Amino acid sequence: MTLRLAVPLLLALVTSAEGQAQPAAPPAAQRRIPPPPGFLPPPLNPTGVVLETRRLADGVYALLSNTPFADNAGFVVGAEAVLVVDSHFNGEMGRQIIAAVRKVTDKPIRYLINTNAFGDHTFGNYVFPKDTRIVANRRIVEAMRGLTALEVGRRMAATVGNDLSVFDGVELRLPDETFEDEWSVDLGGRVVHVRYFGSGMSANDTVVYVPDARVAWTANLVFGAGTIPWAQIGGVAAYRATLARLAATWPIDTIVPGHGTLTGGGTVSLDLQYFDDLAATAARAIADGVFRDSLVATAEVPEQFAITPPLGPLMTGFHRWNLQRALAEVQGQ
Repeated sequence: MTLRLAVPLLLALVTSAEGQAQPAAPPAAQRRIPPPPGFLPPPLNPTGVVLETRRLADGVYALLSNTPFADNAGFVVGAEAVLVVDSHFNGEMGRQIIAAVRKVTDKPIRYLINTNAFGDHTFGNYVFPKDTRIVANRRIVEAMRGLTALEVGRRMAATVGNDLSVFDGVELRLPDETFEDEWSVDLGGRVVHVRYFGSGMSANDTVVYVPDARVAWTANLVFGAGTIPWAQIGGVAAYRATLARLAATWPIDTIVPGHGTLTGGGTVSLDLQYFDDLAATAARAIADGVFRDSLVATAEVPEQFAITPPLGPLMTGFHRWNLQRALAEVQGQ
């Protein structure tokens, strides 16, 4: 296996977001808490993944994975240029994205947005044309610097079934341009906005929005239909505040999630309700003196948040993770 990169991988998805630049967070988000019973790392192995091109509006396309939780991507076509959202997991997947664009248009791929720092969103960067400008918020670039190939293998193994061959030949290509919170571009009669709303699943998830189509790519901040959020870095209250800012900023009809199936803008409101229910559950448990470990170990996603059946075990693990962090946050740990 050839690994020639230094990137923050997804132990982030197994234990903590250690190695990533993170904003100030509650104490519970700053200490390492072991994964709860029943937690499963997200199944992200790209082997066999085929991206379906789905036209959402004139010039707006989602690229949807054919497996339940592997990464999605997408692209936007203007009169002058193309903007791609995320480069996926490796060179093979990056080339699949480029091929999908070429089936629609021969306009230059002028921009590539990395929506977060995780390898499943950035590892395909290196196969894009040299004149493609890669854009990301500052926190993403900070998180992509300074790790080693050894850390790459250690941190991603669980999410790819320990098959590190999926990273053969991957080369790190950092973004060319960074922004603090907001960035916009006109592709020629088609404006695209990119914005960082705050910490959520990760410390750096970014939303891409096409206002005239009311379509948003939400990275790991909002997952697809029949899911719940995952407060992977902790900071449950901070995550809710980020979603509230998103809901108050843009009218969204269609969400292309980083993982999962297409969903509507109402999913943001549903996720806010989920966090409210989670916080109330944690507060009641602390007030009633419920034994924390047994509560977490047996917790199930509340019925009002209907989970897509194939994702049941994964979402149960996410819910227990979230509850564990919410309890710690209430206790000020």
